[in-house]
Order: sequence, then C-alpha cells, then structure tokens
Amino acid sequence: RRIARHREGAVNVACGAASFLPVFALNAALTLNLMYALYDVRLFDVGQSAWAWVGAYVAYDLASFVVHLASHKVRLLWIFHSVHHAPEEMKASVSFRGSLGDFLITPHTTLWLPLLGFHPLMIVVVEGLGLLWGVALHMSEDTLRRPGPRWLGLALITPALHRVHHGRNGLYLDTNYGLTLSLWDRLCGTFQAPMPEEPVAYGLVDPHATDRFIPSQMAALDALRADLRAADGWRERLGYLFRAPGWRPGGGGKTARALRAEALSELAR
Repeated sequence: RRIARHREGAVNVACGAASFLPVFALNAALTLNLMYALYDVRLFDVGQSAWAWVGAYVAYDLASFVVHLASHKVRLLWIFHSVHHAPEEMKASVSFRGSLGDFLITPHTTLWLPLLGFHPLMIVVVEGLGLLWGVALHMSEDTLRRPGPRWLGLALITPALHRVHHGRNGLYLDTNYGLTLSLWDRLCGTFQAPMPEEPVAYGLVDPHATDRFIPSQMAALDALRADLRAADGWRERLGYLFRAPGWRPGGGGKTARALRAEALSELAR
C-alpha cells in the first residue's frame, strides 16, 4: 500500500507538470494580453496603494472561490477538477495535481479582475501568493502536526479545513471551497469544520486508479462519455453536461449536496 502511495505521489507531480505547461503557454500567448486589454477599459481606477493590493488579493480570492465552486457544481468542469480530488492520501504534491484541461478553467480566476481596475501585474503577484498558500493547504497531517489555533479558521481556510474539502465522507462533501478566506463559505452555507469523530477519508465518491497517469486523467471523461451515449435525447445530454456530478434523469442519482444532506440528517437523529 505504501508503494502504491509513492506511485500516487509521482503521478501527482506528473499531472502537475502536464497541467501547468498548457496554462503557462496560454498565459504567455493570450491571457496576459487579454488582461491588459481589459485593464485599458477598466471600470474603476484603484491605483496601487496598500489597500489596492489588499483589494486585489480579496478579489482574486473571491474569483478563485467562484471558479472552484463551479468546478464542483458543473459536471463538464468537474471532469477536469476531479483529477485533483482523486488522491487518497493528502500531501503537498496533491496541490500540483491537475488535469490536462485545466487551461480552460484556471485563467478565469484572474482574467476578469483587471476590468475592476487592478493592474495585471498586481494580479500576477497575488495569484503567486495564492498558489503558495494552496501548497500549504495540502500539507499532510504528518508534515503539519499542529492544527493551529481554532480562531484562525474563523477568518482563513486552514490546512485542516481544506482536508475536509478533500474528504469523500458524506458530511464533508460540498464544503470549504475557499482558498484563503473562509468568509465566502460562511456566506454561502458551505463551511464545515472538521469533526473529531469523523476522520477524513480522502478521494472520490466513485474512486478510480490514482497511481497511473492516463486513467487519472481520463476516468471522469470516460464516465461522462458513457452517460452521454446512454442518454435519451438532448435534454438528458445537457443535464449530464451542465448539472452537478451524480445527477441522473428522474432523480435516480445522488449529487454531493444530496449525499451531504443525507449525512446531516443521519447525524441529527
């Protein structure tokens, strides 16, 4: 099992490299140019004061939350993001694990922010800070033995809170989408503190091989293709594409939200 986990870590890094290169190429060729074009028609002039930098990070953090939430709620996006959630062991290398299709999603965390008046280079800097925080969020319990003061989770998404997000436990599904601030989850009703009596079980509700590169990249896409082939008409096909993962025609499936509701109901008994 330990050998399998080492292979999983190697695949994490391989997936990270494979997903980074298209994003880097797209940023170099297109995204930055679009950001400068949007900055030229910006709605506000926020300048580059200290408060402007704070605002830039908060705006980036909110954009990351929205894109992350959508990646869980729309199956067409989930087929890419699920690659990141597949590992069954939490470690820093999971932060790098991504899909070959991430280049279609990731730029939207930064692309539109210059329209609000934030200079593109400011966004590049705050994105770098956010990515560093993201690596810290994925540190294992062995690496980061102390959970930190509980009050920290009142303001920030901590590694302990992000581990909850990676859980396949019913109680932990559909929770803790934030990158840095826990405010967004609290406002949207998706905040969930870790429960000592409910250890986090990492991975997907419908798991697949996580220690091989191609199956890790293709499993969710193959499942979607199978559902589209079996669908009865365009209404069902659109449902499979744009509804939440787990959706089935006629209410036959269970989404993460439904599974969490069942778990909360069971806990309340």
